[in-house]
Amino acid sequence: MRTTVLCVCASLLLTATFLLRTSQAAEFPVNSHQRWDSRGSSHLGFDSGTPTSCPMKLRPSGQCGSSGAEEGEDCPYQLTLPPFTIQLPKQFRLLEKVMKELQSLKEVVNKLKSGCQECRGARGNGAFGHQQADQVPVQRDSGEEVTRQEVQGGSSQEERGDGMIPGATVDGTGLGQGSVFGKAPSSPSTMQEMQVKLNRMSTSLRNARNQISSLQGRLEGLNLLNMENVQAIVDRRVENITGVVNKLSSTCTTECPAVNSPQSILAPRDCSEYNVLEVRKNGVYRVIPDARNGTFEVFCDMESFGGGWTVIQQRLNGSISFNRTWAEYKKGFGNLRGEFWLGNDHIHLLTKAKDMILRIELEDFEGVREYAKYDEFYVANEFLRYRLSVSGYSGTAGNALSFNKHFNHDQKFFSTPDRDNDMYPSGNCGAYYSSGWWFDACMSANLNGKYYHKRYKGVRNGIFWGTWHNMSTEYYPTNYRQAFKTVKMMIRPKNYAP
Repeated sequence: MRTTVLCVCASLLLTATFLLRTSQAAEFPVNSHQRWDSRGSSHLGFDSGTPTSCPMKLRPSGQCGSSGAEEGEDCPYQLTLPPFTIQLPKQFRLLEKVMKELQSLKEVVNKLKSGCQECRGARGNGAFGHQQADQVPVQRDSGEEVTRQEVQGGSSQEERGDGMIPGATVDGTGLGQGSVFGKAPSSPSTMQEMQVKLNRMSTSLRNARNQISSLQGRLEGLNLLNMENVQAIVDRRVENITGVVNKLSSTCTTECPAVNSPQSILAPRDCSEYNVLEVRKNGVYRVIPDARNGTFEVFCDMESFGGGWTVIQQRLNGSISFNRTWAEYKKGFGNLRGEFWLGNDHIHLLTKAKDMILRIELEDFEGVREYAKYDEFYVANEFLRYRLSVSGYSGTAGNALSFNKHFNHDQKFFSTPDRDNDMYPSGNCGAYYSSGWWFDACMSANLNGKYYHKRYKGVRNGIFWGTWHNMSTEYYPTNYRQAFKTVKMMIRPKNYAP
């Protein structure tokens, strides 16, 4: 009887302890070591692996519950203490179910953390690197935070790709010791470097966009400026013509007779257009090959070889020195009715306005006259150093401008005594031959050389045409050099019809 009473007391004491632990587990489910057995029964009375003397059992009281519900969900618990049986309220079963749901929820949270860490690692190019693990926090079941150094005995280890500490184990519910809630973050330095590179690329793109916008604005401004200049010039021309017409109308006492001259030509661009105006006399006329640069005077040969020739150079008697500077050759010098150089700027404008042909007339002191004709002739602007383009030879004087591959004046720049643009590497051909010309290295022709009144000896710095009929006698330095009495260079449009 005493034994029975003692057993009953011990059972009641164990029951009270069980209820106290159950209430603690319900209040602190995360940090508790206790959990309900999923099989629906727990065997109490075992402490540190040593069984008690009482065969106490805790289980649902048989088959119960509504249809469709989980087995034993609404069943009250029975505490069997032979020879007694104590029936506990059914809330104990609900408490076990709540604990299971909490464990499942925790596992879901851990999986979500792992997925977030994997996404962050993929955006960082997968570079977690070898990180020091001395200060990474680790969560224990009891809720304490320790560092990985403490877990691993003070040694830093390399983190695995799944965010777990090497050697750590996790129990079935995710609450075992050594588990880590979430993966270690990616390296801050790697993320900062990527951010800096992205900022630099963004800045470069903004700068490029600004530069493109600026260039577009300048281009539009230049186009507008050019159009405004052309419009202003046209307006001024129209005003001038209108003023002249009004003045003539006011001076006429009777009705002015009609003029049959063409009305489409406002100002001749070269001497060939004066021929359209039925002007057949040699003389000085004004032309305007480019409306943006105004008019200038030229000498027109309207009588020789069909007329319409604009003379760009003429040598007659040596009254004008052709040993001039770059600026003088640019602007032009001499007397249009005598010896002169029209000017490189004017020659450029004339050859730019139309496709021109070049005719060169030569005469020596023996009275021999010959000519050279080129079907293409063009002189570039000053920026391109007045480069010469000449081809399509025909005539009797020989093709001295394209003598051979060593002496070819085609595609050569203009040189003067003070501006060396020739192909001779050891000096300035313009200074050596005292003239301005399209020198090669140095020449097979030079129509701007010094004017000699008779044959001469020494440096061949006079007027020179390398294919003249008796030029073979000059091969020896001691021989006399050929002198020319007259030279004329003149141009005319290629499609000109006399």
